[in-house]
Amino acid sequence: MSTDKLKIVHCIRAPLGGAFRHLMDLVEEQIGMGHELGIVCASNDIPSSSLVQLEALKPRLTLGLVTVPMARALAPKDLFSFFKLLKHLAPLKLDVLHGHGAKGGVWARTIGSALKLRGIQTRRVYSPHGGSLHYDFSSTSGKIYITLEKLLRPLTDSLVFTSAFEKAAYQQKIGMKGERPNSKIVHNGLRETEFRQSPVDEDAADLLFIGELRLLKGVDLLINAIDDLHRNTNSRPTLAIVGDGPDRALFEQMVSDRNLQAFITFHGFQKIDQALPLGKTAVIPSRAEALPYIVLELLAAQKPLITTRVGGIPEIYAQHKKTLVQPDDQQALTNAVSWALSHTDEQIELSLQLQDHLKSNFTLSQMAQSITQLYQPVQSAKNELADASQQSQQSALHSPEKLT
Repeated sequence: MSTDKLKIVHCIRAPLGGAFRHLMDLVEEQIGMGHELGIVCASNDIPSSSLVQLEALKPRLTLGLVTVPMARALAPKDLFSFFKLLKHLAPLKLDVLHGHGAKGGVWARTIGSALKLRGIQTRRVYSPHGGSLHYDFSSTSGKIYITLEKLLRPLTDSLVFTSAFEKAAYQQKIGMKGERPNSKIVHNGLRETEFRQSPVDEDAADLLFIGELRLLKGVDLLINAIDDLHRNTNSRPTLAIVGDGPDRALFEQMVSDRNLQAFITFHGFQKIDQALPLGKTAVIPSRAEALPYIVLELLAAQKPLITTRVGGIPEIYAQHKKTLVQPDDQQALTNAVSWALSHTDEQIELSLQLQDHLKSNFTLSQMAQSITQLYQPVQSAKNELADASQQSQQSALHSPEKLT
């Protein structure tokens, strides 16, 4: 790829979760490659931790950090935000607008199309990160989101999927016909410093959950598995739950109802480095996922892990995917936890093999290079214009002057 600078702006609604981590990592890498970067995100609902990250990066964003009001669903006030963003972005003559998540994808493709109408050849790139693909056509919300995605498809130049699972969902629900949009599967990647061996506290729990406290993440299944083992075996495993979310009160009530308060502890949100030492073996019993960073982070830290066969997780595990647990299966999870507790050496050996696999296939540099190469048609067009201009100048220099 040419070393010429590209002007790239990334759009995201809510600066939180895996999509935000992906975006921030990608932006920093692309700045390091020598490109000019900017970020567009919502001015509302910014967690303090995300605000700190954005402010720290802001001096390096030569194309700016722009925030406007953004609701999760489309709303009349979005029209105001659209024109504000268009006014800011038009003079920049962007090469690429890359939208992340459903709302970020709307902004990137509609504003990119408006820029094209003004003669600015901005490439419109979209990374769903799950988003609208979590819905199906059987619900009212699903009908709206999927119909909108179909309407936006002709305005999309390129698609970036974090997993083959995500691409298959898009093909099934939205469809991909003809040459456009072209697409690429690019797995999330980790920094070199994330590949290490995590320490474990002396009083660490037997098991560790890290993530958002939602039923979708299967925390209820894990609590029930602990209860089953306490009731039906001689095992008395302990569990540390790290995270927060809308169903925390429900899970705390489950623990209380089963009289497991002495064995299951809620630690609230903590950074990954603080959370890892709290448990010996991690359990991520999700009912649905895309390509979760937490699974990558745990495996990179050599943390023995029990997780489910959902979304892109089998792609992470590759030849080790047979060790994954059937999702939303209470007995299968209980059996997996029981086996792991009594086969520590095998779990540690597997964690070492998986860490080696990630070192070769899930790095941040690979991720950023692969995505940036998808912008190649923009660079090719710029190079063609430059070549044409140079040839024109040379032709003018070598052509004879007209006689008067």
